[in-house]
Amino acid sequence: MKAIIIKEFGGADKLEIVDTEKPQIKDDQVLVKVKAFGINPVDTKIRSGSHITSKTLQLPVILGKDISGVIEKVGKNVLEFQVGDAVFGLASQTYAEYVALSPDVIVKKPERISFEEAAAVSLAGLTAYQAIHDHLKVSSGDQILIQSAAGGVGHLAVQFAKIVGAFVSGTSSGKNIDFIKALGVDLPIDYKNERFEEKVSDLDEALDTMGGDVLYRSINCVKPGGRLVCLPSYTKDDPKAIELAQKRNVDLMWTMLNFKKEQLQIIASLLDENKLKVHVDKIFPIEKIAEAHQAIETHGTKGKIVIQM
Repeated sequence: MKAIIIKEFGGADKLEIVDTEKPQIKDDQVLVKVKAFGINPVDTKIRSGSHITSKTLQLPVILGKDISGVIEKVGKNVLEFQVGDAVFGLASQTYAEYVALSPDVIVKKPERISFEEAAAVSLAGLTAYQAIHDHLKVSSGDQILIQSAAGGVGHLAVQFAKIVGAFVSGTSSGKNIDFIKALGVDLPIDYKNERFEEKVSDLDEALDTMGGDVLYRSINCVKPGGRLVCLPSYTKDDPKAIELAQKRNVDLMWTMLNFKKEQLQIIASLLDENKLKVHVDKIFPIEKIAEAHQAIETHGTKGKIVIQM
């Protein structure tokens, strides 16, 4: 089978398409023929060697987290799925034609969404869902600021916040203002031409996807007793941010994704009911994996980027 590996850390040119053996499944696993997989910013950081998990990786390694496909084989102990089921989920080493995985990390794909849409939603969707519900605890009437509202996590977080009845302010570049308005953003802010702290204040919550100066300014927009989630792990425990949050009595959190199948099932149901939409900005063939990584690294994509097998 074809798979995409890295033999050393570096730029997108380090991604190689190779032929390797098709995985064999255990009795408690399924074999998925991959139809599509998503590209996430964390993939590019692992590839470059800058992510914390890169330190423990044994190279060469197949990258990837998001997956959608069709079950081709089922282990004898697996009762939940059968051959032919269309599924999606969050696994590891998904940049490949086939992946052997536990049934605990996948759910059935709604018929109404494509494999490409399904491949785009797991990591970003769970990250957004947990930020909005588990950590920020957004409720009806709350005022929340979502940074990078047009991005992979951001565009889903906007929708989760709107579903619960929040008033959502969101930042994006000017070219994506109409897009975030269509998602439900009540107060769109063009971050290139406007200072968001001049537009919002006394917020109940904020979701930061950038760190650094954007994080510091976001903290100052949250009211005392409010909550803020910062997603980039490399900014964790930033002393300046911690000091600012303490002075304002803001609950500042850096969160890590905790896979919960029941939450992925909720996301699948919302997609099936057309209450949630995942936007696929670009679809690349496997041969253009380097271009896909480079597109992610521009930080200018709208929604998600997907590789079609």
